[in-house]
Amino acid sequence: MRTPDTYGYFVTTWKPATRFSATLSGNYTGRMYVPHVKGEGDPAKDRFASENKIERVNSFFELHTKLSYDIPVLDYSTLQLNAGVQNIFNAYQKDFDTGAGRASDYIYGPSAPRSVFAGIKLTL
Repeated sequence: MRTPDTYGYFVTTWKPATRFSATLSGNYTGRMYVPHVKGEGDPAKDRFASENKIERVNSFFELHTKLSYDIPVLDYSTLQLNAGVQNIFNAYQKDFDTGAGRASDYIYGPSAPRSVFAGIKLTL
């Protein structure tokens, strides 16, 4: 349980210029069985399982990208400016339980929704 039927990942980097690079990566998580424990609450406003059951959940594909530019600093170090997007397609679990009596361990799939990042890295 909680083990996908199939799983795969890839990473590819393209360097069209000496200082510039573009990276594309992805993760595929296949369908799997996940336990869904009975919860409690108000069915009119909360989402929860009415009985203990095993759910067959859908597969997920996460796609990420990162662009980076290296700036030489002195003879021995580099300052890198980078930015990108994680989980471009926003693959994310849509059926979380809600309410005080929810099954808090009914979680599967990508750990974060779409997010944008930027960074600076100094290499000595």
